[in-house]
Amino acid sequence: MGLEIEIRTKVYPTEDVEKVRRAILNLFPDVEIEVMGEELVGRAQDIENFAKLLREQRIRDSARAVLLGNLYENEVAFEVSKQAAYVGRVNFSVGNVALGSIRIKIRGENLRELIERIAPNTRNL
Repeated sequence: MGLEIEIRTKVYPTEDVEKVRRAILNLFPDVEIEVMGEELVGRAQDIENFAKLLREQRIRDSARAVLLGNLYENEVAFEVSKQAAYVGRVNFSVGNVALGSIRIKIRGENLRELIERIAPNTRNL
């Protein structure tokens, strides 16, 4: 499918860089992370673990709404909680989050089809 997943998050002075790195890896185990100033920036290509978390947490309908609501041509952008990611959970962020969020951009073709696959409308299943 040719996906490019970009992950960014600011690391605050009160945070442990390795814990923030672990939070990202919990969502996208194939991510390549580098430190760029105050940020961790990562690139991944595999969406399957993220999709598995959505399914296991039974939040596919919520995820579908967030993903479709933030879909722009060949890109979908959204944020998730660092704290939830650290414990292997997905919690979509809205508004001002205490320690910030992990910002995720997914780029590729046929993103609507990808969203249908990873976050189908469960009311129709």
